[in-house]
Amino acid sequence: MSTQNQNALTDLGSPFPDPSLSVNVSPAEKLRRATEKREESVARPRWQQGWLFQRGKRKVVWVARYREDVIAEDGTRRRRIRSVVVGSVREVSKRQAQRKLSELLAAINQGTHKPEVMITFERFVLERFEPNILPTLRFSTARLYRHLSRRHLIPFFGEMRLSEVGAADVQMFLTGVSKRVAPRTVLSLRNRLSKMFTVAVLWGYVQRNPVKGVQVPALADVKKRQTLTPTQFWTLSRELSEPYRTMVLLAVLSGMRCGEIFGLRWRYVDFADGVVVVAETVYQGHSSQPKTRASNRKVFVAPLVTQALERLKPQDSAPDDFVFPSDSQTALSPNNVRNRVLVPACKRAGIPVVGWHTFRYTYSTWADPSGESIKALQNQLGHMDSRITLGVYVQPIPEAQRQIAAKVQGVLLPIAPKSSAPGNGSEGVIH
Repeated sequence: MSTQNQNALTDLGSPFPDPSLSVNVSPAEKLRRATEKREESVARPRWQQGWLFQRGKRKVVWVARYREDVIAEDGTRRRRIRSVVVGSVREVSKRQAQRKLSELLAAINQGTHKPEVMITFERFVLERFEPNILPTLRFSTARLYRHLSRRHLIPFFGEMRLSEVGAADVQMFLTGVSKRVAPRTVLSLRNRLSKMFTVAVLWGYVQRNPVKGVQVPALADVKKRQTLTPTQFWTLSRELSEPYRTMVLLAVLSGMRCGEIFGLRWRYVDFADGVVVVAETVYQGHSSQPKTRASNRKVFVAPLVTQALERLKPQDSAPDDFVFPSDSQTALSPNNVRNRVLVPACKRAGIPVVGWHTFRYTYSTWADPSGESIKALQNQLGHMDSRITLGVYVQPIPEAQRQIAAKVQGVLLPIAPKSSAPGNGSEGVIH
């Protein structure tokens, strides 16, 4: 072949290399190029079929195994073998299992697969999630995230790779923890964990959220809510001095949360209209906006409350002063007031020890809502859902239940047979 033809083939991508490319390369350089370690530890993606096999003795399952690229913690790209259970042999045929394997391999074979980052759950939470997400949340919410992470989530998931956490792992965790904590805590753990994996999906650490679809125990509210009778409240009130007497009076006649009471400032009190505006709340010394849109509200209070507040208000008070300040003019601590003031007063009064939510439950129960008043009570309490108002906060009053029983009996008695009427010795006998 002539030199001209050879050059032409080379320009067209001929397999004949240009001799000038290697003539001036020394043997040492050729050896270095052949043995040097590339930055990427895997070759370009290759088409694959994967493997499908059965595993198990009592419960035999189909297992799909395939290769996929991942990003190591040091940022290098590597290849690993991954196994995924696609279903039980009894419930899934081989053809269906093969179809699921093909779906898993589709993105890899098409070159659209996004490699997952091989980072542990603990490192993701402590080094990625908390520094970037928690500052955007309310102080109380961020504190709850930290508590639940260190108390429950990290001890269980901490050493697991983020991409290896599956729905079965999450379900096992929730089922186990439900035996030790309240149902609402289980729900809170599920929601926090789901938020973490939602962020992980958004940032490209994993491809899916394994928390979606898992089951949580039914929220059976078996805890008895404590309420006060009017006699018990006045007995407690006599054991308190100011400003704590006005504080509990406002609590029991408004239904406000303790954070809303301790964050109340004088500019939020409208004496003329008998209204307290809830626009600020305090949690462990940190002031913030109310936690929901419904919590930001106007609370109507009785004259008994406004009169007590007028007597308590200093003549030289400023609009931004707290209604119930500490000696340093900061917000009081609800826990300190309960432990140092309320608990001793309850013991002196001889009544059950109460907490701040006791006054909120008592207000809801004394209101005795029915019909249109349910919506009004929901607004007073700042609930987004009226089912919470009725199902959790409103407690039955025995006397009211007796009145209902008598009322229903009154409907039946006018048309009851004489032999069944009360007083003839045949009560309760059905003919």
